[in-house]
Amino acid sequence: MARQEEMTKPTMSEVFQMIDAAIKYDPDATKGKEGVYQFNIKGDEEGIYQMIIDEQGPRAVEGEELPAQVTLEMNGDDFKEMVAGTLNPTAAFMGGKLKIKGNMGLAFKLQTVLNSFSF
Repeated sequence: MARQEEMTKPTMSEVFQMIDAAIKYDPDATKGKEGVYQFNIKGDEEGIYQMIIDEQGPRAVEGEELPAQVTLEMNGDDFKEMVAGTLNPTAAFMGGKLKIKGNMGLAFKLQTVLNSFSF
């Protein structure tokens, strides 16, 4: 019996493109969660990404479009697990896998946004 090849994992850019599509598809999931969330991704796919929820509507972008209100720093693999729903953000924070700077209230709201979609 031939072994199935493991599915290729999406790149960090692709993950943020999927987040962008998901939050634009269901903007109600972001109501009341307005702000600028910045993700400083470390590791093999190091980069800076933002999820922006404002009067122009929700969007995810690569780079720094606006000044961040809350910054989340974590390893790329851990971030992908968090978005996939296999790593709880609270557990990641308590375990030192996730560092948060800035508006903690926004950081808590992010969990409900991430829970509204899963990949």
